[in-house]
Amino acid sequence: MKAWRNPYLVVRVDGVGLLDVSNNEQQIVDPDKLSAAMAKLPGSAWPYGRVVAIQEIGTAGSDEDKAKLRKNRALVAGTLESMQVLINWVPSP
Repeated sequence: MKAWRNPYLVVRVDGVGLLDVSNNEQQIVDPDKLSAAMAKLPGSAWPYGRVVAIQEIGTAGSDEDKAKLRKNRALVAGTLESMQVLINWVPSP
């Protein structure tokens, strides 16, 4: 995925990481504020059209963490679906 140029999201226990592919920095966003964060991205961030890559991190851990991760994943998927953005799920490392 090193060549991926569209938005790259990382579903985490503590929120959603929005990866800036130009400098490899990750901004942690509250899942409820994801649509606003995505709307701020410039048009140049979408060379492949309305599609994002998503990876889920941190599946191991407590039952509480697993529940938070599932909730964040569902919120992200629902938000992107409502924005009519396609999802390319990337396997966790």
